Amino acid sequence: MSTVLHASSLHWAEPVPVDPERIIRGAPATSTHVLFADGKTELGLWRATPGEFTTVHQGYEEFISVIEGEGELIHDDGSRITLNAGTVLILENGWRGRWSIASTLVKSYTTIRA
Repeated sequence: MSTVLHASSLHWAEPVPVDPERIIRGAPATSTHVLFADGKTELGLWRATPGEFTTVHQGYEEFISVIEGEGELIHDDGSRITLNAGTVLILENGWRGRWSIASTLVKSYTTIRA
């Protein structure tokens, strides 16, 4: 069986505001559409509205493919990853930094618990 989704026509869950303690700029909110989860691995789609907020990848690795939108991931060491449609990356367990979203960003993701 195959599943075909189009991010632009997907029925997204109501956006959830990012925890105020994590926000650096703006009022970002996120929505997640989980496609598969078995306790160790999760696959899905994630959408974030403009703003900037911290993130810590603790206890899992994440494969990301950006579908639409623009922004940056900024590592705590200052290095930057430009995000736009077609960007593919892996964030290792322990990665710390922040999302800086310029226009609503949609990514497909796979997380694997350590």
